[in-house]
Amino acid sequence: MNRGIYLVANRQSEAECRNLIYSIRRCGCNLPIRVILYGGAPLALDPAWNDVRLLSPGDFPAEAPAFVGELRRRIPQCPEGFLRRFLAWFGEFDQFLYSDNDVVALMNWEELFSYLDEYDLVHADEEFTTQGRFNMRQPARFEELMGPGTLQLAITAGHFLCRPRPSHRGDLLSALAWMEAHRDVPIWHDQALLHVAIVLARWPALNLCKPPHNWASSWAGDYKNALDLIRTIQSQRRPISHIHYSGGIASGTSPMDELLLSGLSPAERKQKLLRGLLSESSGLRATQHLLRRAVRKARRMAQDSK
Repeated sequence: MNRGIYLVANRQSEAECRNLIYSIRRCGCNLPIRVILYGGAPLALDPAWNDVRLLSPGDFPAEAPAFVGELRRRIPQCPEGFLRRFLAWFGEFDQFLYSDNDVVALMNWEELFSYLDEYDLVHADEEFTTQGRFNMRQPARFEELMGPGTLQLAITAGHFLCRPRPSHRGDLLSALAWMEAHRDVPIWHDQALLHVAIVLARWPALNLCKPPHNWASSWAGDYKNALDLIRTIQSQRRPISHIHYSGGIASGTSPMDELLLSGLSPAERKQKLLRGLLSESSGLRATQHLLRRAVRKARRMAQDSK
């Protein structure tokens, strides 16, 4: 079985991507890793890494960038870089794992692929506990249209495994058509598209955080610090496949951010912490965060008004 890992990154997310690759390899996973260019300035890869390559959309079959272009045209609210994760459905692997950059591997991800023997999609997150508020503008209306329990099928699109089938591509376009027919129901981004496709096409999907597996949450925000994380794994005997920081680039100054610095040398780690602390204490980081939020909101409003 031909298996591999896809990431999407650029120069802005290079530090997180490099740390992610470090954690993947440190946990013993030797699967090939393909880093799809997000757009903007390209990142630099460590030549010492084994079987890690950069890919542009042009490295996929011609129908792949055309597919992403179609999604971009019909979901203008979503940056094209986010949509490039869907290139994985046209790639070289019979089975793949996709991961965002703000993730740290906590186990050998090769062990996760056995679950794809029975499912088309496998993930480990607690998005199902959010009542759909990150995927749907009208969660109750979504369940009214799609059926009871469909909010429970929500997925965090930042980390999942897939056994891609040719039918999935049509399913994603059918999901997009459903979103267009019910414009006020979903939030217009890639994660909602994946959620709708899973529900509409009834993809066999497994969430390892649900019974009977009951894996622990993969969201960094559910843990106070690294000790809390270790206690969950050791005392509660609950596996955690990865930690996801879910949005933005962490400063490295909070206790749980320490995992994002794992791949740095001691000197690099100190420099990163010093810059983060200075930015935080001066108020610069908070100002930048508010500015980015304002820009994103203005762009969404401009797109929604079209």
